[in-house]
Amino acid sequence: MTGSPSAAIDYGRFADRLAAQRASQDPAKRWDLYREFQQEWGYVPTGGERWEGGDPVDPDDEELDEDELEALVPPEKIPAALSEWWKLPFNSFADSWPMYWTNPVWPPTWRPDPSGYGVAEGLEADSPLVVDPKDLRLCCFNAEYEYCNEWAYLSAEAHLPDPRVFVSVEHGWELQADSLSEFFLLLAATRLPASLGWTASPDDDFDAVAARVRATMPALGFHPWRELMSTKVFHGGRDVLAMVDPTGQDVQLCLYGRSREALERATASLGGEWSIAEPNPPKREDEEDEEDE
Repeated sequence: MTGSPSAAIDYGRFADRLAAQRASQDPAKRWDLYREFQQEWGYVPTGGERWEGGDPVDPDDEELDEDELEALVPPEKIPAALSEWWKLPFNSFADSWPMYWTNPVWPPTWRPDPSGYGVAEGLEADSPLVVDPKDLRLCCFNAEYEYCNEWAYLSAEAHLPDPRVFVSVEHGWELQADSLSEFFLLLAATRLPASLGWTASPDDDFDAVAARVRATMPALGFHPWRELMSTKVFHGGRDVLAMVDPTGQDVQLCLYGRSREALERATASLGGEWSIAEPNPPKREDEEDEEDE
């Protein structure tokens, strides 16, 4: 799963890379930054078992009951980018899902969910997110483990090859990413560095350290990551990322480094006391079994 870090990368300039990716209209380059980012953090496909998805579902499948069939989004409402993502040979979720702690939903299911399994509702009629007042539904394709948050695209935008992604929060829905491909890049940014990188945690006051991070490390340019009660913003420096979560849920601030040296350099620049931990990626059951043999 893990490869050796390549030449130094300045994530302080990542927002420019993200802007260029957003501006690209070439479907053949849709996943370039996603692939590059994963490689930069040492992800290497295992070549082993993959989580299956992306193939059409047979409506005559006897394992699907009537409620499940009613909940399924039809094939014409599944954007090209979502099916593409599942089939990517460098899809780190399909290949190494223990790093992710989310439930994929394939095929996507309606919100509101007529089967009653999905939690979130559709858009309110007066929501500023409404594109078509006659279609307030969303298509859910990913969810937090206990469905406290769900990620979906608008049914009214399902005809687009790479539509926007929204996240269910306590008061409805918020924009999470400008496209499906950017969502999966952001999801990788929340998971891979935390699993494959070195981690530094500050011993100083959060407000003081967060102020130094914001002053010296530019934001990556994503929309804030919403999950459970957190609102995470990612910043970048030379071979390091910083996660800042002012909500105070779980971990408020930490640094992820592509190497221990990168973290030592970053923490020395930021000042204060830090605790550094080495990478500890979770393993799949089949990988654990191989090690025990």
